[in-house]
Amino acid sequence: MEGEDDPIGERLEAGDLQATDLHRARGSARTPPILKLDFRPESWLLLRRVNQPTWSAILEVRDPDGTRTRHPFRHPRIKVGRQRDNDLSLADEGVSHQHCEFVSEHGWFVVRDLGSQNGTWLNDRRVGEARLRDGDEVRIGGTRIRIALEGDVRRPNRRSQWRAFGVVLGIAAAGLVIWRLWAHEGMLRARYVSALREHLQHDPCAAPQLGDLDAIDKQLAGRSIAIALDKGEVRISKADEQADRELLAIYRRKAELAAALSSALTQGQQGERESLEHIVRLGQRFSTGKDRKVAAFTEGLLREREKAADGLVQGVVQHRADTERLAGLTEAVVVRREAASAAALAHFQFASTVPKLVEACRIEVARTSAGATGALKALEE
Repeated sequence: MEGEDDPIGERLEAGDLQATDLHRARGSARTPPILKLDFRPESWLLLRRVNQPTWSAILEVRDPDGTRTRHPFRHPRIKVGRQRDNDLSLADEGVSHQHCEFVSEHGWFVVRDLGSQNGTWLNDRRVGEARLRDGDEVRIGGTRIRIALEGDVRRPNRRSQWRAFGVVLGIAAAGLVIWRLWAHEGMLRARYVSALREHLQHDPCAAPQLGDLDAIDKQLAGRSIAIALDKGEVRISKADEQADRELLAIYRRKAELAAALSSALTQGQQGERESLEHIVRLGQRFSTGKDRKVAAFTEGLLREREKAADGLVQGVVQHRADTERLAGLTEAVVVRREAASAAALAHFQFASTVPKLVEACRIEVARTSAGATGALKALEE
């Protein structure tokens, strides 16, 4: 019936020609079932209408390289894959040999995965089987297939299903986020408390050389350089010279110990700074206002503690310089008999003593450590 209006049949026939041009078809193309026909015109018309599908689909294929082609769906199914014997053969390494099929089932247009390695994706969601709507996009490997439907095809109503699923998923996600934040905050608080405890156990005002310096100071207690000036010349008795030379050796030993002490304290301060910065970074990751306030308060205390230890280091460096100057003046007067240095030696004074420097450091460290211990209790509550 060439004069009969049959737009679907015309579109499919035109599409068949297009698919044949662009893709290799199977060796044996599908043919409609052989029917025993009554050649009366009215019987032929009836059979065409009964066997003709009431809807059509176009598969709009976009290859990984961006090439676009259109392929009509041939009822009742089209198999898609990389092998040439598929109805739709795709040159895509991400596509399995027999990847998926498009099927007409009970008025639905269905895509079904055939056990592919990389899966079949509908609108970026992996599916094993799904009913299709006009405008859906199926992705297999790097190839995207847009579905264009026309006619009396049944269309799944995903909106209500996805809305309910979205509500449930949203509630679950919110609960999960809250739980993860709570768990993460607890874990972070535990790490912060552990790092702070370890930091406070270190004494920045202590070093092994302090005991040796204390022993040196005990040797120097009550002793002084014995010299005399006679007509602008240094006069020292043999007994006094021997005692003065002993003092000079002690001064030199003290200067060496002061240098070793300043080096040890400086090295300890480097470790203190690294530990402090680690604690500060942990505190900055707190999410609750209370924890962040406690961390900021603790950081302020630890910065003051660091400053006190720096003051001790600077004081020891100055004490070392004073000791070296005293040793130099003593050598100039006692050994080289330089009268010009005698007055400076007679009026020499230390800017401070190591015991006083250590005491000042420990007082400040004790104060700041007490405040930091209070912060620990607040975080552990």
